[in-house]
Amino acid sequence: MGRIVRPWYGADPVWRLPFQRNARRHYGHTVTAHLHPGYLIYRHEGLDIPGREEPVPVEIRFEASPLYDTYGLEPQDYPRVFADSGLASPHRMPDGSLCLFYPGDPPERRWTAEAGLLALLDLAGDHLFFETYWRHSGGHRGGRWLAPEAPHGYRGRTQ
Repeated sequence: MGRIVRPWYGADPVWRLPFQRNARRHYGHTVTAHLHPGYLIYRHEGLDIPGREEPVPVEIRFEASPLYDTYGLEPQDYPRVFADSGLASPHRMPDGSLCLFYPGDPPERRWTAEAGLLALLDLAGDHLFFETYWRHSGGHRGGRWLAPEAPHGYRGRTQ
């Protein structure tokens, strides 16, 4: 008998449905999923961010085989999260995605897919608030980041 080949995690309802369940319950139709060959995109119409007049749209991209470095993490534990394209921030990846956590931290100190989409959207919302505060408090000229910071330029690998 042949081996059962499962679809990549994003195309597998056994992974996807529990992952998105709490976000769908909380946000309803403001969160949409778009499955494509090799990648899955979640879009939120706009998170309410303190200090912002308008909600901020967020896009989260999961890839079956990312072309970006996942620093030894599983692809489902290191998606790309995009929002506020082009605005100044001290915590963005080279592609403009949000730098949400230090990949070398143990799982209990960073987001993992087990936490689900709602937790990732909450983390993105916090990050967007921290960016907003940082810009309003001076930005690159002494702005204050309200959360703990990790060094950039991670060179290690997780086990």
